[in-house]
Amino acid sequence: MNVRLIECYVPKKIFAGYEESLGDNLENIIWHSICEESNYTVIRLLTETEHVEKVIDVLSSKYGGSNFRILVTEPTATIPEIKKEEKEEVEDKTPKRVSRHEIIGKIGDISNLSKEYYSLLFLAAVVASIGIWTNDVALIIGSMIIAPFLSPMISFTFSIAVMDTSLAKKSLKNLILGILTVLVFSFFIGTFLHVSPESPQVASRMNLGLQNIAIALSAGFVGTLSMLIPEISSTVVGVMIAVALMPPLVAFGLMLGSGYYLESIPILILFIVNIISVNFASASLFYIYGITPYKWWEIEKARKLSIFTIIFWFSNLLILAGIIMLFGNGNLKII
Repeated sequence: MNVRLIECYVPKKIFAGYEESLGDNLENIIWHSICEESNYTVIRLLTETEHVEKVIDVLSSKYGGSNFRILVTEPTATIPEIKKEEKEEVEDKTPKRVSRHEIIGKIGDISNLSKEYYSLLFLAAVVASIGIWTNDVALIIGSMIIAPFLSPMISFTFSIAVMDTSLAKKSLKNLILGILTVLVFSFFIGTFLHVSPESPQVASRMNLGLQNIAIALSAGFVGTLSMLIPEISSTVVGVMIAVALMPPLVAFGLMLGSGYYLESIPILILFIVNIISVNFASASLFYIYGITPYKWWEIEKARKLSIFTIIFWFSNLLILAGIIMLFGNGNLKII
């Protein structure tokens, strides 16, 4: 059973009592404890992961205007073991997931473009470039592990789902600068390590087909699920996002650096297809899993925006899929 420990620090003078604080969420609490520390009343709650968001929203609504703090942690063990009670519940069609607060924690702080972020992108570009140049698959896989492309991609679509304009701007800025960083580095490397369209790793990314869309969609779905489902490791799944983005971007930069401008167009199309596919997949899952803003008056507007976003990405994906199918039965090759 996936559980979370919620600690809520409320000023003593405004604490309204345990039952009054939680309202209709009492049945979702497995265990609770209330004590006083300094000038605060501390409410400790143990609940299943799927109920965390509702509990936090209720506590935030009750004490949000005061000097309070909520901490959410994941217990490594509970003794005695928690056994799920069998009881009839009202059917909830929304799939089980972690809270929006935990998703933000997984995405991480992307407000500052750190030196470490650029360092990882530089190293990933170098490793991928050498891997493509030498046709070394192991090096290309290594570059996927290094590249930190998961957070900015998923956080952008997440920001739309929760209508966080500030997060959307930071995510988009982070993603664009990251792409430009890899492109510039790979272009510079391509001027020294010349590649040709006949290179196996380059040729495989010039011959496009619908299988490329399937791979990119899979990467987007798995990457987003790693944020929503506690059992899936986002660290490992980050490689899936890099599969769709890192090798095509580096191959495109190397081709430009080697002087193959026209021949690099299919690789650019592949990269654009991957970007659109990942965004469509993540936007769809965030909508299906019921990710909405905290403010109730923004929920309906956010849902309409999410639907528009899904239609926008899907329409662009259909257009690019049509372009791919028009050239050689699903293969696009410009030489």
